[in-house]
Amino acid sequence: MIRRIALFSLATVFVSSAAALADDMGGEPVPVPAPAPAVVVVEEEPVTAPPPPFVTMESRSIGAGVGISWGDGVISFEGQRHAFSVAGMSLGDLGVAKLISEGAVSNLENLADFEGTYVAVGAGASAGVGASVISMRNQHGVVISLKSDVEGVQLALGPEGLRVTLD
Repeated sequence: MIRRIALFSLATVFVSSAAALADDMGGEPVPVPAPAPAVVVVEEEPVTAPPPPFVTMESRSIGAGVGISWGDGVISFEGQRHAFSVAGMSLGDLGVAKLISEGAVSNLENLADFEGTYVAVGAGASAGVGASVISMRNQHGVVISLKSDVEGVQLALGPEGLRVTLD
């Protein structure tokens, strides 16, 4: 780019000098066009920000009155992947199920705040191969909104608690 501007400047000086020389030699005046304004092109680097936090998780649960669940997952945070484990308990749980989940994480400023006990209030049911959606919040205000594909039969009627620990 600098070379183009320099060449353009040299060409402008040459044309102006040639016109002045022609005038001095008694020749006919040579019209000299006004120099075009210099154009400067600046190439900017694109802004690249890491994608928002996102989790994938696989868990299993079993319950007859009181349900127990366990599993593991990965959180993508600030362009890096971090493994975590989950363990939980729910009331009014009945059945056996395998959940494959993924979802967005919001209100996460520091990775350490991802750890904690997540609680969801509400009733949900799924049977066979289906899907369920749940949002959970921990004591740091971090919210996980999960969409889960469920294999098996599961009926949850009470509050859930899910403990997340970074590996």
